[in-house]
Amino acid sequence: MIALGATEFRYYDDAGYYMGCMVGQTIGWATMMFGYNTRPPDPVLIGEQWQTLWRQRLEQTPHYLEHWLSHQREDDYWLRGTVGMNYDTIDIPVYAISGHADCWPNTVTRLLENLAVPRRGLQGAWCHRYPHLGVPGPTVGFLDDALRWFDQWLKGEDTGILDESVYQVFIQDSVRPERFYETRPGRWVGESNWPSENISWQSLNLGKNTLSTADIVDSVLQICSPQTVGLDSGEYMPWFAFGPADELPGDQRIEDQGSLCFDLDVESDKLEILGNPEVELTLDSNKPQGLIAVRICDVWPDGVSTLITWGVLNLSQRLSKSDPEFIEPGSKTRVVVKLNHVGYAIPKGHKLRLAISTSYWPIAWPSPENTTVSIYTQNSQLKLPIRKADAFSDKLTDFRVARTGDPLPTTQLEKFKHHRTVTVDSASGEHIFEIYADNGKIRFEKNQLEMASTTLQRYTIHPDNPLTAKAEYEWQWEYSRGADWRTKTFTRTEMACDQVQFHLKATSIAWLNDQEFFRKNWDKKYPRDHF
Repeated sequence: MIALGATEFRYYDDAGYYMGCMVGQTIGWATMMFGYNTRPPDPVLIGEQWQTLWRQRLEQTPHYLEHWLSHQREDDYWLRGTVGMNYDTIDIPVYAISGHADCWPNTVTRLLENLAVPRRGLQGAWCHRYPHLGVPGPTVGFLDDALRWFDQWLKGEDTGILDESVYQVFIQDSVRPERFYETRPGRWVGESNWPSENISWQSLNLGKNTLSTADIVDSVLQICSPQTVGLDSGEYMPWFAFGPADELPGDQRIEDQGSLCFDLDVESDKLEILGNPEVELTLDSNKPQGLIAVRICDVWPDGVSTLITWGVLNLSQRLSKSDPEFIEPGSKTRVVVKLNHVGYAIPKGHKLRLAISTSYWPIAWPSPENTTVSIYTQNSQLKLPIRKADAFSDKLTDFRVARTGDPLPTTQLEKFKHHRTVTVDSASGEHIFEIYADNGKIRFEKNQLEMASTTLQRYTIHPDNPLTAKAEYEWQWEYSRGADWRTKTFTRTEMACDQVQFHLKATSIAWLNDQEFFRKNWDKKYPRDHF
């Protein structure tokens, strides 16, 4: 098996409720598939019955959010596809692959740690893409490496793959924040196993604006973040599907202003993080519901802040994802927030920053009320997985230059265009975050099929009112061949909320040769179950 950009936990970090929170990707993935599923069969392939099949598809395909909003806990709906509940069911060799910029960066090391079969892991700097097409680079010759893996286990050939590192991971060097990188500087290291003996854990105590290995006088620090914290988080699942775009996190200084920040001066040659940082917090909340978002940043001498990794926790799921519990306001509780796996080296002269906020929109849907969280520093720590400075790197694969097969011959008829804006409505004070992409138009020369699409994401929220949260998604697809066969589909999804319910509205429309062929509307409400 090769598991690439995958997960063994369907609820926790797949399309569902990432880290126990309803994320923008939960809605976004459902709405993307809502648009994809409306597209027509090709008459050249299907024949005269294509219209009948298209109408059946349009009528019978549900909106995925209907299912997901009906299962807001980790119940049997999610568990039946969750092999991570019983790793012993996997009894064949597994090669697990992901990237630091992907939304599934934790699967590789979890599989390496928990499987009892021959296993191999690869983690680059890239996003949700194949390693030979990886952005950000560097890329590797994945196709040749995959062939070696299959030859080893399917043909019984000794390809030398078992003599190489069990886990090969790219440790990223410090970079200034950009929303797109062609490639990231850094180096590959090899670990003979995972967990690795090359990793030691460093505990840092939280103080007033500081991190320290020394004991710190207890302080009670309060945070109630603006609901707009998170607008510079970047895309939940960077993909760059149609070309370079503003999908990665921006400068975190604005985010930091709405957070509690704790800084550590890097005084050694460098601080090399490899693994999943954790934050243990003793806190209380003034409301029965809330969330905690935790970020680790690389702060440059001039104050620029680069996001390294992050994690979120729905406080109602602090003990269980299947049986959530409200918090008793004013009562101390201890929580653990596990951040995404990452490899990153912070250089001497920079600061490592821990930032804690009570909002992270639109990554996490906000709680029903503005929540003030009090953190007790004496019993709160940041735990960092540090790769030892003298660590030896196990044998690395001599990857061939990345190559691909020949693409289908196409002609670019219209180019890809993309924009990302954040505006403030002068009347309402709401912040509107909009991502629009015209994905261009191409013609496949072999069968003369022409394809075009556009997509819009719009997230609206007021800094002081979580109930103004609204997410809107639109997809439009056009398929045609000559003047006699022209189709267009349009889907729109809008999700909003009140104190106790989520509101889902959606529309699906299809046209054939400029005549409306199909229309369907959704207007449903779902109780908020500890969200």
